[in-house]
Amino acid sequence: MSTSTLIAGVLWLVALWRLPSLRHSRKQRSLALTLTTLAAAMTFEVPQVKEAVDAAVGTDARLSPLLKHLLGVTSAAYLLDFVIAVVRPQGLASRTRLVAAGVTLPLMLAFYALANWTPGGPVRLGEGRGALFPVLYMTVFTLYIGIAMVVATWLFLGGVRHSRTLLGKAGLGFLGLGTLLGSLYALQRIVFVTVQLASGTSYPDLENLLSTTLKQATVLSVALGVCLPPLSVAVEYVKAWSTLRKLYPLWAQLTEAAPYVVLATSVGRWRIPFRLERCVIEIEDACLALREYVSVDMYAKARRFVRQDGVDAQLSDAVAEACWLRAAVQSARNGERLRGVEYPPLGVTGRDRASELSWLRTVARAYLSSPVVSEFVRQEQSSVSHEQGASERISSHDNGCPPQRVAAGPPHYRLA
Repeated sequence: MSTSTLIAGVLWLVALWRLPSLRHSRKQRSLALTLTTLAAAMTFEVPQVKEAVDAAVGTDARLSPLLKHLLGVTSAAYLLDFVIAVVRPQGLASRTRLVAAGVTLPLMLAFYALANWTPGGPVRLGEGRGALFPVLYMTVFTLYIGIAMVVATWLFLGGVRHSRTLLGKAGLGFLGLGTLLGSLYALQRIVFVTVQLASGTSYPDLENLLSTTLKQATVLSVALGVCLPPLSVAVEYVKAWSTLRKLYPLWAQLTEAAPYVVLATSVGRWRIPFRLERCVIEIEDACLALREYVSVDMYAKARRFVRQDGVDAQLSDAVAEACWLRAAVQSARNGERLRGVEYPPLGVTGRDRASELSWLRTVARAYLSSPVVSEFVRQEQSSVSHEQGASERISSHDNGCPPQRVAAGPPHYRLA
């Protein structure tokens, strides 16, 4: 199997993979059409396809190079439209781009038809009256490809720093590298034609080697750049699933103690990012509700207990939060809320998304498996039992009761 056949096959696989996105946004439609036209163009690099097309036409002027170049221009136009939609959604010279493509394609057809081609094909100068038209043909084609690739390179590489994910940055980087190589392809075309016009000397073997190498490198880089951003989406999906799996036990414990925070609307099983978002919101809602079962004094006590136990300083705040949450869950099960006291702060408040998820994962791990948390809750339960016993003995003498405890009920606020 030849290299051109392998590259065309890879391109068609990528194009067919992206083809369903034709019905989506303009950005996705432009990308799908870029890949489809580029795959079709590279198909005319396959020797068997070139021979079959040229044999079917049966004229001295080969048709396969014309079809390849027309598809290449169309692909460059769609690629430019795609990168502008990604990096400059407000648009960039849309009318100029439309006019440039609308002029380039008819001119290429006209010059190709008027040219008196030599057996070497469209990259060689013709003879006689049609000698100028091959030059004009290649000039129009090369200028459009070169300018489109330079603009696309500028936009792709400029958009790398704005991408949110590492794979997204890598994808734009490879796309920018591909268009940069496309610019070099156009440049070497200009250099070889200029040398031939100025000196009458040609280097067909070297020109063919550079042209083929740059084309293939451009295509592979663009294909790789197209594949990386969707892979980034898949990676984010897996990360969301892993985080949801780690937070679910904490969610189950907290929402069992505060079931009124759980939203009634059901969520599809495979909508993992949305389920994670809802899980986080409901955990934070439950934390807000459970604060009413403990005071800030218990929070301070939990922090002292954690530090005295030698917990790492970077984890101590999260472990302390897990301590008072476990104690709050126990109090909620007993049905007693506190009034007239200051409640503990929430450690998740004021964090960005990544830090918020990291904090909740640490709290969940400590809540479920930390022996420090279990010991703190055990001591608190023992202390509460002792206090309740003492209160009952006192009440038998003076009928007193703790004024700060009230019957449990749903909290009077909700986290939107």
